[in-house]
Amino acid sequence: MKSILIQEHKCLSIEHNDRYDNLSLVRWDKPMEHKPWGYYASYVIGAEWIDDKEALVVTTKRGMEKIDFLTMFMTCFSSDLSVESFAEIYNIDCEAPVIHAPSLKGVLSPLIVLHFLGVVCRIKSLKKGYVHYCKNLKKVKGHIQVMNNERKNIASKRFDRVFCNFDEYTVDIPENRLIKKALLFSSQILRTITENHSIGNKVKLMLSKSLALFENVSDEVQIKDVSQIKGHKLFSEYNEAIRLAKLILRRYDYSISKISSLDENIPPFTLDMSLLYEHYVYGLLNEAYGDKISYQFKGKTGFPDFLYCTAGFKAILDTKYIPKYETSSLDNNVIRQLSGYSRDIPILRHLGYKDIDEESPIPNVPCIIIYPKEGNVVRNPFVKKKLRDLCTTPVRKLARFYKICIPLPVMGSNK
Repeated sequence: MKSILIQEHKCLSIEHNDRYDNLSLVRWDKPMEHKPWGYYASYVIGAEWIDDKEALVVTTKRGMEKIDFLTMFMTCFSSDLSVESFAEIYNIDCEAPVIHAPSLKGVLSPLIVLHFLGVVCRIKSLKKGYVHYCKNLKKVKGHIQVMNNERKNIASKRFDRVFCNFDEYTVDIPENRLIKKALLFSSQILRTITENHSIGNKVKLMLSKSLALFENVSDEVQIKDVSQIKGHKLFSEYNEAIRLAKLILRRYDYSISKISSLDENIPPFTLDMSLLYEHYVYGLLNEAYGDKISYQFKGKTGFPDFLYCTAGFKAILDTKYIPKYETSSLDNNVIRQLSGYSRDIPILRHLGYKDIDEESPIPNVPCIIIYPKEGNVVRNPFVKKKLRDLCTTPVRKLARFYKICIPLPVMGSNK
């Protein structure tokens, strides 16, 4: 098996080839005027099969090889919204053969496990149900199984026992057992991933809290029964937790002993870095400003990433996973997009301009572009700072347009 390794935005080939047409990681494109047509990677990293013998692996762009994905994932889970929509960021094909991709070994396992842990932590109380038992008891419970009781007890003169079958309303149901089993796997996986990492203690706390909730649940799950375990539409947390639990157990073939050996062999997957950055920034904003931030509010012209609204300052914010914005001017399509938001009546009304209509003067609402670079100066640049005070980099020749750099966390930085 052979793997082709490229980075984000790099070109796989400038020759048209049908075998590349159905890939998720590259597409036939001409990204810039001075670039030739070709198969280019975009903002998505991951691994997928080109054919039966060759795979494609796309990694983070040059200058961002040391991204601390653990910190990014954990920050994403600082709000309910991030957990609910996090599944849109990545896709995994567990049915396909694994791909040898050492460059991505630190991405997939924490991605799945921390997502699972974040979902389980939202479960406030365990679902209960009736479970059927057949047991040899000291007193009658339910119905006596006459034939089994005679064979196991009467014949052997164990008159202090009676073999019964009965139903019990309990938390020890198959769904909870599956989640408990996956939590134990997660504990083993995260033990090595978070070692000497700044978020290690936070992860341990989340794990201990989740395991305590499932204290009265066994972890006995038959492999043949896993596919039959379903969620319920009234328990949304369970649906996602069950899906992720199955993913974790299948990833390691239901064997904790295989956890370390599979790190470099991954199933085909894709991870949208632009969406991950958007969720990461939302986690930071939510921590700093709480309900002053609205996420993906529906306007007439689209869905701005964030709206910031206080009595003294209102703003429209949009994340762009484009590091070049540190030194380059904004693309015209980005300017037009945010300009449209700043004239969008539903958006303006949500920001507090309740009486505005088509004939009203246009409010002077700041438009803020948030862009990344590698490097972590502080853990959360928004904390204990007013958003107005961070608008120190105006965009030249544009009124009330600003840029704010929110760096991507990097390995080795524990501030």
